[in-house]
Amino acid sequence: MLDWIKSNGRGFSIAVALHVVFIGALLFNWEWDKPKRIVLEQGDVIQVNSIDANSYDAEIKKIAEKKRSDERLKQQRKQQQVKKKQQEKKRKAAAKKKKQEAARLKKEKLKQQQLKKKALKEKQLKDDAEKKEALAKKQAVEKAKKEALAKKAADAKKTAEAKKKAEQDKKRQEAKRKQQVEAEKKRQAEIKRQQKRDREEWLRKSKGIVNKYAALISRKIEQNWRQPLDVASDLSCRVNIKLQPTGKVISVRVLESSGSLSFDRSVETAVRKASPLPVPEDRELFEQFRDLTLFFSPEQEPGKN
Repeated sequence: MLDWIKSNGRGFSIAVALHVVFIGALLFNWEWDKPKRIVLEQGDVIQVNSIDANSYDAEIKKIAEKKRSDERLKQQRKQQQVKKKQQEKKRKAAAKKKKQEAARLKKEKLKQQQLKKKALKEKQLKDDAEKKEALAKKQAVEKAKKEALAKKAADAKKTAEAKKKAEQDKKRQEAKRKQQVEAEKKRQAEIKRQQKRDREEWLRKSKGIVNKYAALISRKIEQNWRQPLDVASDLSCRVNIKLQPTGKVISVRVLESSGSLSFDRSVETAVRKASPLPVPEDRELFEQFRDLTLFFSPEQEPGKN
């Protein structure tokens, strides 16, 4: 029915208009016996035949039913149009959303690609920098090794040369030292020989001086010796005398007693009374008189022993 209405919309409109005219004719007692012409506003001319009352009621019902049907169809079409519009709107919204999502995904994909490209570029730059740095470090290490080896070789050479020079210097110094030692030995030997000659010459010359002062000391002590009268003539004693360089007597000590206390004391007293004793001014000669040992006997002069 709907398909027929859609395909014959113009005829359907004319039929509806015709039924309206029929109803108006009935209301105004028009004559239906003769065919009459009705001119519609659209300018179409429709041939109308007369009908009976039953046919009219049926037609009216049919028209009302058709009107209701048309209204339902119209409402359905309207709902379908609304639904179609809503679907179209949803479709467009979905399409728009899909397009936006596609654009967003495309943009996101482009952004990710750019980020990935940037990351790859940064990684490449970083890798290149690390490689460059590693190469520089490697070259620096190799250079340092070469320099260390060169320095080690130079130091070893320098050490060897220094050692060789030190050994040569040591040999020269040792040879020089030996020469000096040998020369010093010769010099010292010559000095000793000369000292010995000088000593022998001095002893030869000083012997007379020593004997002279020994005699003077004996004479002076004898001049101050008062021998005891009650002692035997064969008594003797040995005494030790210590002198200062001035001849002053520091001490007198009996080494070998005569057995007579008075005889021993008379000797000690004579020595002390004779102080200072005559001694040579020469210090070396005096050393022979610093520590004297004299022998005393009534039968002979006091003398060195």
